[in-house]
Amino acid sequence: MAGSFELFRKYQRSLLVFVAILAMLAFFVLPPFLQMGSSSGSDDPLVASWTGGSIREAQIERAVAMRSMVNRFLVETAAAAGRDTSRLPLFPENEEAVVRALLVEAEARKNGLVVSDAAINDFLSQWTNNLVSVEQLNGIISRLRLGPTGVTQQELFEALRTELIGRNMLVLFQTGFSGDPPGWRWDYFRRLEQTATIEAVPVAVETVVGEVAPPSEQSLRTFFEQYKNELPEARSETPGFREPHRVKYEYLVAKRDAYEASAAKEVTEAEIAEYYEKNKATMFRVKAESADAVPEKEPEGKKPDEKKPDEKKPDEKKPDEKKSDDTKPDEKKPDAVEVEPLDKVTDKIREQLAREGANAKIDAVFTAVAGDLTRYAEDYALWQARREGGMSPPKPPDFDAIAKMQGLEAGRSELTPADKAFAGGGIGGSFEFVPDAGSRFGIRQQRWLEMMFGPSTTSLRPVTSRDAPGNRYLSWKTEDQPEFTPSFETARENVEFSWRIVEGRGIARKKAEDLAAKAGAQKQSLEATVVGLGDLKPGDWQDLKVVQVGPFAWLSQTGAASSGAPPVISQPAGLAMPGKEFMRAVFDLEPEQTAVAFNEPRTVCYCIRLVSLEPAASELRERFIAGRSDQQRIAMVAQGEFSEVFGRWIEGLEERYKLTWARQPRAMDR
Repeated sequence: MAGSFELFRKYQRSLLVFVAILAMLAFFVLPPFLQMGSSSGSDDPLVASWTGGSIREAQIERAVAMRSMVNRFLVETAAAAGRDTSRLPLFPENEEAVVRALLVEAEARKNGLVVSDAAINDFLSQWTNNLVSVEQLNGIISRLRLGPTGVTQQELFEALRTELIGRNMLVLFQTGFSGDPPGWRWDYFRRLEQTATIEAVPVAVETVVGEVAPPSEQSLRTFFEQYKNELPEARSETPGFREPHRVKYEYLVAKRDAYEASAAKEVTEAEIAEYYEKNKATMFRVKAESADAVPEKEPEGKKPDEKKPDEKKPDEKKPDEKKSDDTKPDEKKPDAVEVEPLDKVTDKIREQLAREGANAKIDAVFTAVAGDLTRYAEDYALWQARREGGMSPPKPPDFDAIAKMQGLEAGRSELTPADKAFAGGGIGGSFEFVPDAGSRFGIRQQRWLEMMFGPSTTSLRPVTSRDAPGNRYLSWKTEDQPEFTPSFETARENVEFSWRIVEGRGIARKKAEDLAAKAGAQKQSLEATVVGLGDLKPGDWQDLKVVQVGPFAWLSQTGAASSGAPPVISQPAGLAMPGKEFMRAVFDLEPEQTAVAFNEPRTVCYCIRLVSLEPAASELRERFIAGRSDQQRIAMVAQGEFSEVFGRWIEGLEERYKLTWARQPRAMDR
């Protein structure tokens, strides 16, 4: 059977830019070479299998570890070449990436792709810009450790060989997306520049599930087996019955405004004056006037060389005028530093001192509470280990009393998954700055979610964090429930509801289509159409609401352009998770036309009527032609399209190779 190579061959160009491709494929590259033995048996259980291959526990553990070694090698060689190591395209270190990469490697080898020793040397030359000697490379390799043993040069080079085999396969795939046709560029441009205003009537699928015929028990069991190992995802159209990782946590909040307002009352005039004297030359200097300031306009009728009788040109002096004796002809007096007066900066200084005082007080409170919690955790661990003579467990600190005494707010959660903790805002979106020797500035931002839900986190360990408005948090985990697959009996209610959602989509779509047909036949707005449905019998069209949304574009660059990420589908207010199907339906319409489309998770079917498109197609084409030299944003859209298509190709590859996991892949990525 012909492989994927034939599919891509017709798109291949004669020249490929290696560095650009490598950067673009940073998260899709292949894993390092696996030193896979023939071990088997209960002491080394199977992890995953596919057509023509499998991998066991010891093998996948070594694969992930070996990938980490390759990343370290790339970082150290780049550093030796003087490159910035904070933005290197490194390989993801997790089990799913390793297994997925094996499938891509198998596909590459099936298409006859090989990498010679010369190609490996070329890669290293480009990676290091020919600035790292053979002796330096050998020294870096000698420092790599994989457990108690080192990594040999042969192992590392075979790993790189496998990486480059995969890279070549992906280059062939990507080539079809480079230099996209003008029609594609025009489509991408429209998605960014044209906006729509619509009327929409949402038909939620859950409102029609009562019309779905009851399922058989066997249907539900089959449905459960199909999705029992999938985690639920808000934007997925398929269900997931595996229970996600959840934690319980408690926390204290120090509100920035309250603490700073309290600290401001304690700032004295003497402290303000002292701060001013220490910092006036650096913080309160009067800004010099811009050198580009427009000079005063000369009076009309006055020629440039004209001067009044008493005026003199800069280099002239009156006959009886002499230079000062204490100034030499070519000597200039130094300019005095002009600073703002104290009374004008008093409020600014008070705010700064209040902020410093508030942070110092919060630090002191959090340090004391963290110490109490740490001692309690140690006492509790000893109690658990001994359990002697019915001894009562130690009492935890009374955080409600602490919060009341220190002007804090206390909070507690139930068992909560990470996505809901984040969606709740506040502490869920907080972060902390932590040391990181590998980053450009020696620190990095660590999310609270990582500190609370990460694989190496422990219960009753206090962590601090802060949010964007400046509020401070001290939190600790009290219970940790790993993800698990429930029994059918436990999950039955959820299974039946999800089954009815899937089966009810056709009913919801039919209802939306009927409404669109009525609006089209009567040539009126959805608002007027829904009002006119009042004469129909109750139950057919009850609870229908019309929302007007827009203007909105298909794609949004909010928060994406600055980070270099591709634009994302817009999420206008009034719509529930619109996806590509929804946006395609909207922007294929002409004004006053109607269409029907589901949202991304297919939980709501929308009846849509286009009110307007701005600007008109003729004006938009003029903008497109005028901006044809600046294709960066369009290229970012193409990159997003490539990533999406590549993801679908990977899914198809997994289906074709019949990939089966014996257990859930572990997320060990950094």
